[in-house]
Amino acid sequence: MNLWDERYSQSGYAYGTEPSQFLVEQINWLNLKSPLSILSLGEGEGRNAVYLATLGHHVHAVDGSAVALLKAQDLAASRDVRIETQLTDLSNFVIEKRYNIVVMIFCHLPSTLRHKIHKKIVDALAPGGVLIYQAYSPKQLGYGTGGPEQLDLLVDITELKNCFNGMEVIHENMYEKEIIEGKYHTGLAAVTEFVARLNNFAE
Repeated sequence: MNLWDERYSQSGYAYGTEPSQFLVEQINWLNLKSPLSILSLGEGEGRNAVYLATLGHHVHAVDGSAVALLKAQDLAASRDVRIETQLTDLSNFVIEKRYNIVVMIFCHLPSTLRHKIHKKIVDALAPGGVLIYQAYSPKQLGYGTGGPEQLDLLVDITELKNCFNGMEVIHENMYEKEIIEGKYHTGLAAVTEFVARLNNFAE
């Protein structure tokens, strides 16, 4: 059993069942008409995908943990919505369609793989598509309130602006924020937030 299957095998939901506050804020601000096609990378137990599905969107949730995706389907059923789940190692993930929105919330990857995924994200976005990205920043190492303990897994704004330099930046921020999401994200944290659009969204 890998680290993530072990974590997700514990009772309850490791990061809670409610969506990322940042994701909710951005979806509300964008005010896009449903249904849209949304890809969520490193979705985990489904809290963000299920929220998006309750808004009427078609959500494709990708994760490397079979245990997490089973719990995601259980959560979807409890909210009377459907999501599409795919079990795959992100290093082998192949983009087979384009999406109106790509979501990457606290999906921390080694920098070499992360840069490859960033390139795939651009390919995954339909014209006018939006990327919604949240991660712990390098400063998080000193907080002890969640996230990885390896600097290489943390993300700053400069990296994201360089990786997505062909996109229109809608929102960018690195700051301290209180995050209460289950028992693994609890307390004041140093976060990176980034939202960008491929071009003007087609109505």
